[in-house]
Amino acid sequence: MFSAARIIAVRKRKGLSQEVLAEKSGVSLRTIQRVEQGDTTPRGYTVQALAMALDVDLDVLQEQPEPETAPAPVLATEASAASPALRSDPQFLQLLNLSALSFLVLPFLNLVVPLLLWRARRHDTEHVAELGRRVLGFQILWQVLSFFAYMLMLLVHLVLARSYNIVLPGAFVGIMVLTYALNALTVGYYALQLRRGRLDVYRFRL
Repeated sequence: MFSAARIIAVRKRKGLSQEVLAEKSGVSLRTIQRVEQGDTTPRGYTVQALAMALDVDLDVLQEQPEPETAPAPVLATEASAASPALRSDPQFLQLLNLSALSFLVLPFLNLVVPLLLWRARRHDTEHVAELGRRVLGFQILWQVLSFFAYMLMLLVHLVLARSYNIVLPGAFVGIMVLTYALNALTVGYYALQLRRGRLDVYRFRL
């Protein structure tokens, strides 16, 4: 029978956070959290994916009595191959979030800068793997919605101009100001949430 305690022990021994394990296994972070809390029993595919990500046999994740003997000595090569423990860096989490404001300098930097920061630290810093996905997911959603907002305004502008000879000066500038302000305020709001230690940010994202 699958043991939640075993996967927690193996994951910590490998020096992996839940976020990194989710990325390596392809299993969602929410599923891993529920499995480790004992709220759900994983299916065969999930167990196999976790075992492959942890680089262990399936039977290692089965519930077995642990021997009370002293652990065998670890070879130097095995110790060097083990993953280092993830470090905590709240300041980098803030930097990763605030880097999305780079869209105020040039378009699409809100995707490029967070992506580079996420790739650089996702495997060695706690919560970076998940937070990076959330930041990028929201910024992609914002780009898509902004595009459709411009297209909708263009359609309205054309209809009013051709049918009623009405022109809306400054309409596109207004859309740009509105969408930019919405993005900036959202990033600022979640910066405050991260400062308070809350990691459940950017619930609306792709």
